[in-house]
Amino acid sequence: MFRMTLRPLFSARQVNRSGKLRFQILLLFILGHTLAMAQGMVKSKADTVSLTRFEFAQKQTNNGSDCICSITNNSQANTATIVLTGAPDTSTITLDSTTTFNGTHYLKPGQQAIAVGNFAGTVITVLNLSLLNVVIVVMLFCPG
Repeated sequence: MFRMTLRPLFSARQVNRSGKLRFQILLLFILGHTLAMAQGMVKSKADTVSLTRFEFAQKQTNNGSDCICSITNNSQANTATIVLTGAPDTSTITLDSTTTFNGTHYLKPGQQAIAVGNFAGTVITVLNLSLLNVVIVVMLFCPG
């Protein structure tokens, strides 16, 4: 009629789990090393804004730290006209290591200009004076 069989709860044969155990130990070691190396790292985003015709952006810089100013012309056909102010008068901060930061600049379609330096706590101003409806992307980063 009704037959009942008992199954053993524990198997008498040995299961080889050394490969899985080694992999788990290796994975824990890598994870622990990654976490230890990542301590003290700070991830944040820089201030980024798109400027259309006659719009401007300003950022207060930190004295004693190098700031990064990146301007990109997103247009595929038109030249962008931008005005930049805020660099110290010593002319040590230049765009792409060629022209002085302060002044009027022209960016060809798709061109990017980058300036890095200590702005000595001044306010950086980027103004889009393009004649056509050219959009520029401005990224201003001042750590500290």
